[in-house]
Amino acid sequence: MRKLIFANMTRLRKNKLFWAGIVISMAYSAFLLIMNYLEMLISPDAEIMPLNWYFLSALSVAGIFCAVFCGLFIGTEYNDGTMRNKLIAGHKRTDIYLANVIIIFLAEVIISLVACIVVLIIGIPLFGCHFVYPMRFALNIFCGILMLGDFAGVFSLISMLSSNKATSATACMITYVLLFMIGNLLRVKVFSNYGMMPSVSAADESLRLVMEFLYDFLPTGQSFQISSGVILHPFRFPIYAIINIGLTTVCGLAVFKKKDLK
Repeated sequence: MRKLIFANMTRLRKNKLFWAGIVISMAYSAFLLIMNYLEMLISPDAEIMPLNWYFLSALSVAGIFCAVFCGLFIGTEYNDGTMRNKLIAGHKRTDIYLANVIIIFLAEVIISLVACIVVLIIGIPLFGCHFVYPMRFALNIFCGILMLGDFAGVFSLISMLSSNKATSATACMITYVLLFMIGNLLRVKVFSNYGMMPSVSAADESLRLVMEFLYDFLPTGQSFQISSGVILHPFRFPIYAIINIGLTTVCGLAVFKKKDLK
């Protein structure tokens, strides 16, 4: 598998979409910081977001990037015949699948990391080392990394099962939009004012528990929680993310092993 990962890393370094994702994530973080600083200058009483929030926002951007990038990156292997050539060369299907999941996850991590570097370079001179609740922040970062693995598992599953790049990319985007809509609906139902107080509309306890579970389990629900810095169940969150990663990987492997790669 090591050779497959190295080969994927070489492809990643040459991928224009990956570099575009890096530029966009850096620009997004810089934009948030500068706009908040300008708001502070205009209105001294304006609330200044702690640096925690900017780091967590970078993780959410990487999740969106995964939906766009994964289908095209893996779909290219099918279109160019690279997937078939790997099998002819003697690589196991399990190794091929896992190597792709790993490289998608690493791409997300890199996207997040460069955005975080921008936050350090620009944010500290503008706002100082303004971190709050360091232990909670560390837990949120850990949960955010698991969330990236969750996204990688879901979209790798979709991409590896489609032999057409256009179909794969379209399926990933449609899936993300649907998950985003469901996640946002769950957020409104579970929280009033987008996550500040428990909603009184969910009077039925069993329904409330189901909605909270889905909000924790779906990757877009996780993304909403990470970006807001308010994790509903901080100790259940990692367990659900790991279960989701395991389920998508096992299901993807089971189907990919039987897939006809003509």
